[in-house]
Amino acid sequence: MFPLSAETTDVAHGRFEYRKITVATRADGIDFPHLGQAFLIQRVTINLKNDALREDCAFGLTSLTKERTTPENLLGIARGHWEIENRNHHVRDTTYHEDLSQIRTGNGPHMMATLRALAISIMRLNGVKNIAKAGRDFAASARKTLRQLGY
Repeated sequence: MFPLSAETTDVAHGRFEYRKITVATRADGIDFPHLGQAFLIQRVTINLKNDALREDCAFGLTSLTKERTTPENLLGIARGHWEIENRNHHVRDTTYHEDLSQIRTGNGPHMMATLRALAISIMRLNGVKNIAKAGRDFAASARKTLRQLGY
């Protein structure tokens, strides 16, 4: 059922990571519009400081067919998802406490998420590395904020 696969190993950030993707190019029985492939990603992570082992797996569906992508590419796409999560959503939550926001009606949540993402993007485009510190500095000084925006 899962004939195609790819594996990667990495050592970074104090941990060893092994990932394997197994892809089903025929997803008989899965009634999902535009389904190209189904896949299973298995992950094993070992913390190199304390030898703690973590294993997990995730299932996924994609509209990409086997003619349009490889298992290696699908594994890279799945990893890229976490880069977005870490660079955007994680920063928005830890810096702006977005998950605790009380704004819940109408377009409010979407607008605030857009404004937070815009602020982070402007800071990154201007070379800011510590978003939390820069945000506090800008909140304390309108002049500094306007200078960052080019005024």
